[in-house]
Amino acid sequence: MTVPSRRATGALALGTGALLALPLAGLDRFVLDVLASGFLLAAYVGSWDLVGGVAGQLSLGHALFFGTATYACALLTSLAGWPFSAAAAGALLCCAAAAAAVGALAARLRGPFVALLTLALGELAHEIMLGQTFFSARGAYSWGGEGGVPVSLPPGFPSPVAAYYGALLFLVFATLAMTWIARSDTGLIFRAIAGNERTARASGVDVARGKRNAFLAAGLFAGAAGIGFAALVGRATTVDLSLELSFQAAAVAAIGGRGTVAGPVVAAVVLHAALQGAGFSPTTRVLLYGSALLLVLRFFPAGAAGALRPVPRPASTAGRG
Repeated sequence: MTVPSRRATGALALGTGALLALPLAGLDRFVLDVLASGFLLAAYVGSWDLVGGVAGQLSLGHALFFGTATYACALLTSLAGWPFSAAAAGALLCCAAAAAAVGALAARLRGPFVALLTLALGELAHEIMLGQTFFSARGAYSWGGEGGVPVSLPPGFPSPVAAYYGALLFLVFATLAMTWIARSDTGLIFRAIAGNERTARASGVDVARGKRNAFLAAGLFAGAAGIGFAALVGRATTVDLSLELSFQAAAVAAIGGRGTVAGPVVAAVVLHAALQGAGFSPTTRVLLYGSALLLVLRFFPAGAAGALRPVPRPASTAGRG
């Protein structure tokens, strides 16, 4: 491990330790909820970076996987009467199916065509759920539309402190797992595809399979984050499938440094805590995300992680005749 990577690891460990100690400072429920939701959304942003940054597949409908998980949890608990643990497992299977389907469709596409495909699929799911109404078989209740569908949870579950620590631990383990994938042989295949598909194919890489695997891995991590979000918020709404959420993932990943996983995750936590804690409206947050993205791309094209990376020193010419 190089000195810069050791410093980065040490800084991340120090930050995680500080976050573990925060509830001991007596923070109120609102702050704990903002941070817990920020941890889950940061894992979601990291999952986008796995397919959009590491594998180079510009997905503009990544919220499809997140929203599939929240709606599956809501429908299976509130309508089918499943316990949340079983609903969570079912939601993860639904996410795997959705990710496999999107990956299969995107496998033969390149560049802007992948972006258009994922955008269309994400918006299709959003519009379907926006106009869908669900009727409860156990009473005269109708759910759906902008109001969403509630998630049936045991009374008092989860407590604010338990939700905070659960979301934080999930973020840590998810980030470690995604970083491991990015640095593994599979990650090398993803980066080869991102670099140049023709060169990768000429080198013997199964590009279509690599793209399918990238969407599957990213979809599963996004779905896992969506399950946690459903438990935290207690409701699935069309915001979980919105273009805003998909754009947020792509924008924050670019701000943090695409292809680094850790950079987008840290950027997501910081930006969510700052903007959500300040009480900005969703429209204002989109404008601020867009402004931050433009500034970063203008002055720091490699994102915050790239800007903080030490510039290699030129080789010494001393002693050369």
